[in-house]
Parts: sequence; C-alpha cells; structure tokens
Amino acid sequence: MKRIIIESGFREQSQKISRQIETETDKQVSRFCQFELRNLKRLHDYLYSPFMDQLMVTVTSTGNFGLIWIFSALALMTLDGTKKQIGYSMLIALLFCITIGNLIIKNVVRRSRPFFHKNYKLLIKQPWDYSFPSGHTLSSFAAATVLFFLNKDVAILALIYAGLIALSRLYLRVHFFTDVFFSMVLGTVLGVLAVKAYETGFFGLI
Repeated sequence: MKRIIIESGFREQSQKISRQIETETDKQVSRFCQFELRNLKRLHDYLYSPFMDQLMVTVTSTGNFGLIWIFSALALMTLDGTKKQIGYSMLIALLFCITIGNLIIKNVVRRSRPFFHKNYKLLIKQPWDYSFPSGHTLSSFAAATVLFFLNKDVAILALIYAGLIALSRLYLRVHFFTDVFFSMVLGTVLGVLAVKAYETGFFGLI
C-alpha cells in the first residue's frame, strides 16, 4: 500500500514537472512569435503603399507552386548544351524542394502562419498549408542558385527576382522572417546539390 502511494506521488510529481516544462516552452515560443510579428508589422508599415500592395501581390503570384521555374526548366530542357543542363538541374532542384521542404519539413514542423496569430486583412487567398519553410522562397532560391552556377549572365537577375518573391511573402504577412531566411539558405543548398546531382547523372536516372 505504501509502495502504491509512493509510486502515485512520483507520477503526479513527474506530470507536474512535465506540465511546467511545457508551459515554459510555450511561453518562449509565444515570446519569439510576438517578436517576429512585431518585426513583420514594422516591415509592412515601412514599405506600405498602394503601389507596393499591387506589386507584392503580382510578384508573389508569379511564384505560386514554383510554376515560373518549372516552365523555365522545361523550356530549357528542350535546348542543347549548357541550357539543357540548366533545365535539368533546375527541375532536379525543384523536386528536392517539393520533397524536402513541402512534403517533409512543413509536415514535421507544422508551424501556423502569422495570420493565425493576428487578424490580418490578407491581399491574397489564404494559404492552406503550414508556414515553415516558405515554398515560394525555397523554390526561387534553388532555381536561382542553379542559374548562378551555370549561367552568371542571368543569375544576378534571377537572384534579385528570388529576393523580391521572398520579400513579398513577408510584406503580405503569410510567412515569418525565420521561414523565409531558412528557405533562402536551404534553397541555396538544394540548388548546389541539384547541380552536383546532374553532373553525376542523378543516380543514373538521366
């Protein structure tokens, strides 16, 4: 009987400690979330104008589903030489982005978007998936990185365009800063890996 009481008390104490840890963790997450939301507001208020509203909606729409990069890759694949290599490498990079970013990381992290925390009036249709990472930013920087390695004549323009897409996701407040920053880094890495994968025949598949 004494042993049962001791075990019961131990379980209650363990549960209490676990709840305290979870509460403290939630507080830290909440503080960090509030910090990011404040910075999103500062960015939006600093850049705001009717022209910027229209520009950012237009820019972000061109990056929907990575279609602009997919079509570019497919068009380049029909050409010869270096352009064909760029097309294949871009397509490989986009496949990496979809698999690693959208299918794996998003569904593991499951981060809510900023408008779930603040009642923003969105200028675009509410995204249905999770916030981390930013798929628009990820695919744009992956594709731009491929161009940087294989064709520096257009690489700078591609990187500027990728940066505008990343900015649009912040301005429209559908992503946090950390979503976009992580996506820029990961997209760059995946772009490099895609170039290397093509050079090695993508595991013998091409």
